[in-house]
Amino acid sequence: MRFPCTLRTALVVTGVAAALAGSVAAALAAGAAARTVMSAARPPRAGRVHVKTVKLADRVSRAKVFRSGKNHHEAEIWADGSRCGILHAHGGPAYAQNNGLHVTLRPNGKVTSRFDGARPKPRPVGVRILVAAPTLADGATTAEVHRLTADHHEADILADGARITTLVAEGRAAYGENDGLHITLQPDGRLTSWMEDGSVSP
Repeated sequence: MRFPCTLRTALVVTGVAAALAGSVAAALAAGAAARTVMSAARPPRAGRVHVKTVKLADRVSRAKVFRSGKNHHEAEIWADGSRCGILHAHGGPAYAQNNGLHVTLRPNGKVTSRFDGARPKPRPVGVRILVAAPTLADGATTAEVHRLTADHHEADILADGARITTLVAEGRAAYGENDGLHITLQPDGRLTSWMEDGSVSP
């Protein structure tokens, strides 16, 4: 994530994002362009161990931190009892930012956050309906786009069949970038991706 939740994200979600609800749904996922960061390659999740829970700067959201391996930690972002998204830090930090809430997860499990925007209103929880499953511009990564409302879509980003992050576009576009792969999800569900070498996937 340079994976946003959504995870810029080093899908290093700055690796692709995390789907966020409640305060973070508005902060890490909903609203203003969601930038997320994730680790570029996602290793196996076997042996994941919960090590701590961290209160985030918006005073509503929490990060549950798990050790997944050597120099590899994951952080689940929770708000109002719902899991909003996941950051993966493997060999490098993962970042998520939206609507004034900034979260950083480091490979050693350290979580830091800051909040510099107006506190968002919690968003209602909707039913996700799969509407598209495109292959992205790198020819390997895929996305599963889900509709919640006409102006709210989420995209699960998948590598080798495993979800590495979720972009959430609710009223504003959500963005992710990793190793030259850029992804944009619009609130109406349109998803585009492109590589820094110029190749584009509609």
